[in-house]
Amino acid sequence: MKCDICSSENLVKFLNLGLHPPPLNFLINENDKEEKFPLEVYFCKSCGLVQLGNDVDPNIMFKEYLYTSGVSIAFKKHLQSFAKILIERFKLMPSELVIDIASNDGTLLSFFSARSIQVLGIEPSTTAKIAEENGIPTINEFFDESVAESVLEKYGKARIITAANVFAHVTKLDSFIKGVKKLLTDDGIFVIESQYLLDIVKKLAYDTIYHEHLRYYGLTQLIQLFNAYELEVFDTERIGAQGGSFRVFIAKKGKFQILNSVNEMLKDEKENKLSSLETFLKFAERVKENKRKIRELLLKLKSDNKKIVGLSAPARSCTLLNYWEINPELVDYIVEKSTLKIGKFTPGTHIRVLDDKKLVEEQPDYALLLSWHFGKNIINKFRNDGYKGKIIIPLPEPKIL
Repeated sequence: MKCDICSSENLVKFLNLGLHPPPLNFLINENDKEEKFPLEVYFCKSCGLVQLGNDVDPNIMFKEYLYTSGVSIAFKKHLQSFAKILIERFKLMPSELVIDIASNDGTLLSFFSARSIQVLGIEPSTTAKIAEENGIPTINEFFDESVAESVLEKYGKARIITAANVFAHVTKLDSFIKGVKKLLTDDGIFVIESQYLLDIVKKLAYDTIYHEHLRYYGLTQLIQLFNAYELEVFDTERIGAQGGSFRVFIAKKGKFQILNSVNEMLKDEKENKLSSLETFLKFAERVKENKRKIRELLLKLKSDNKKIVGLSAPARSCTLLNYWEINPELVDYIVEKSTLKIGKFTPGTHIRVLDDKKLVEEQPDYALLLSWHFGKNIINKFRNDGYKGKIIIPLPEPKIL
């Protein structure tokens, strides 16, 4: 096995979360057969990249996809703000093209389209149909260099290319970056949003580790990666999305002045030893301790005859439920508002997913918040709806509200 960035074979496994199914492969029937794959995490001692030990076929994970960007009010507002920032900062004109890679249901592009800016989505999953129905032109393919050539021929070059929460998913990284570079105008900007490795470490957000996410980036590693393609990072900022992410602005070398934000983030990573194996060995110990505490808490509540249900079933909940070895005897059901998940069973743990309304109707004693990264918004929603039970926040330290 080699590092995805520097090709070094000097990799060390520091975390083993066990066998996990793809995180959004919800089951129609409780006893359906499912594949599980090792979820092991490695550290590159040469460049500091954190990556998974094996790739799962993207066709298994993404063709029937049960996540839509527009389902979360908080994330929809985030995407609206993201579009507004890009439009105003780079003075986008209606004649210019914005491409969103892994455009999902087209939510991000809809905010550009509303300003009469040309848009194009590239989305491999079935959510591309939703985007098309909403008037967002979408190519139903995995993005790579060959798709970029087809786009170039039909649509021309793009002033802005976005990749929100997808750059960590990319299997063919070399072809992907070459494709992006081909599609950018000379003054074009490639903007990625990705879970930030430093936030993952500090917040113990190990639930963001699942088979879709092949890599976990710090800025140090991204700069090395893009330098190899004559691209450079000229600005970056930390954002609250997904429990702690960063937004990185990339362009062809020499086209934009490199801002202080880049050096400041690099300095912060160095001070926090983000390129040190010791940091991740300590992280792994904290992960094990979190599992022990959560299981101890849930088993104690069950022994006291308390009813526990789950709040929300995002992809990241698959990691928690499977690693914690949760089953329907511990968590009776999970409530969701996504109609794509309601009525199905969670991958690996086979817990039934029911409509949000069930929580308020039944008033179980405890609700385990699996979308802790949207905690404030979700808690406020259910409190306003009338849920009076206690809420368990699992990360970074278990606590009961």
